Amino acid sequence: MIRTPLQLLLANQFRVLLFLLLVVLLPNICHARFVLCVCPQAFQEAWQPWIEYRRAQGYLIHVIRPESSAAGTREAVKKSAISKDLKAVVLLGDSPTFVKGKFGERDAQQVPTFYSQAKVNVLFGSESEIASDLPYGDLNGDGLIDVPVGRIPVTNQVQLAGYVKRVIQYEQEYPDAAGKRDIHFVAGVGGFGPAIDGVLSTVTRKFISQGIPGSFRVTMTQASWQSPFCPNPFSFAQHTLDRLNEGGLFWIYMGHGLRDQLDRISIPKSPPVSIMKQEGLDGVAVSGLPPVCVFLACYVGAFDSLKPCIGEQLVLHDKGPVAVYAASRVSMPYAMSVMGDAMLRQCFRLREEVLGNVVMNAKRSLVVPQAADRTANRQLLDSLAGSLSPAPDLLMEERAEHALMFNLLGDPLLHLNYPSGVKLSCLPTVKLGEQLLVTFKAPVAGDAVLELAAERGVQRFVPLKRQQFDPEMGEAYNDEYHRANDAVWLSSSWNQAGPGLVSKSLEIKNVKPGFQTVRLYLQGASQIYIGSKRIYVSD
Repeated sequence: MIRTPLQLLLANQFRVLLFLLLVVLLPNICHARFVLCVCPQAFQEAWQPWIEYRRAQGYLIHVIRPESSAAGTREAVKKSAISKDLKAVVLLGDSPTFVKGKFGERDAQQVPTFYSQAKVNVLFGSESEIASDLPYGDLNGDGLIDVPVGRIPVTNQVQLAGYVKRVIQYEQEYPDAAGKRDIHFVAGVGGFGPAIDGVLSTVTRKFISQGIPGSFRVTMTQASWQSPFCPNPFSFAQHTLDRLNEGGLFWIYMGHGLRDQLDRISIPKSPPVSIMKQEGLDGVAVSGLPPVCVFLACYVGAFDSLKPCIGEQLVLHDKGPVAVYAASRVSMPYAMSVMGDAMLRQCFRLREEVLGNVVMNAKRSLVVPQAADRTANRQLLDSLAGSLSPAPDLLMEERAEHALMFNLLGDPLLHLNYPSGVKLSCLPTVKLGEQLLVTFKAPVAGDAVLELAAERGVQRFVPLKRQQFDPEMGEAYNDEYHRANDAVWLSSSWNQAGPGLVSKSLEIKNVKPGFQTVRLYLQGASQIYIGSKRIYVSD
């Protein structure tokens, strides 16, 4: 067939246009934020709203089915990710069980996990096999995680649909949640011996006071009846649950753990009381911003157990946290401290926005050589490693094992719901009885509160001398617990009419001399704003 000149011209124009279109689109396709979902067929429909939601954010979503083995599934992941800018791997489904060296029967709705041979945590009585999803994100097999990985350990479509709904709500429906500035800590009893417990307590106080900006509110619930941060120990479990149900940016547990419960608080002449156990999870009902739960403890994230572990139950609870980060096996103080410090740095110094990236970068910091991480806290922890680790000659191996055993149960693309910051200006010192002038630039209109608060770890009152336990003092212990977690000396509130430069004065009275923190809270219509400034009050 002989083409007319017009046909040839039109054909060439079409080729030119197609070529130009490819030139424009191909780089965007190649550099799109590619996300790989390992999704059993049975979960596809329930997962579709998440796919559409993330696609609207600019992610390129690809779905594959799990293979019969973890190694086979990982090869499918690697094959699908060739030449792509892979941003995350999402595993949809629980894993087959693994108990006493034997695998349970796998069904088509499960995604297998990997097992690595332990060298260090077995010295603390752990199983020798560490359950880990990390290899799904280690694309070149060098032991370093390259891509964030998260597992949503659902067993049916209803669970998955509910979780997807909660993720979308977390990112869209809490713009002005006051809980964005709240971080709750729950501390169990160390039990490693007086020396190690003392070191851990000192390190924890240092990291909390220095690693979290003063503009955030921090609470502590401590499982030691002699501490002012301990409420009535007989109701300790309820207070632990209350803090979780308040909501917040993070809820962090530090202590011992099992698959079905956390540690217990010892009470003189009485049976010990569980901090949290599976039977009490019916009381979970987060009313504010659903927090990300971090468990620096053993076994809470053992998702390959015969029965769902506490971590799985919490993340799948319809009124529970939005994600859980926890260990699948016995964990140890030194490596957890290194990892915890790295997570604080990711969240509050570098302000990493995506949860999966926080976890990935913290895991990478665990396995980098000591010489490559010369932060002050890392140097401190390495110098204390001889006291904190059962095998001080195997520190690198201990850190590598913790990168493996800690797994993210939840969406690795979760966009953390941080508040925004405001810079405060004021004099660095002020005398009692004087006015302190504080200035800042308000970004929006809204209800504002300016506070003077005690520094973390410093009480505004003289605590009770809890030398002997008195069961009749329950209400007094509760009252002191709430006072210990209330750092505010004085405050001033007003309605900010609009954005602009603001000057406010605080009359410094009824305050102990010493270092204090000026805090701002501004609640706008679509975000909350916080700021802080450290000052010294003299008499």
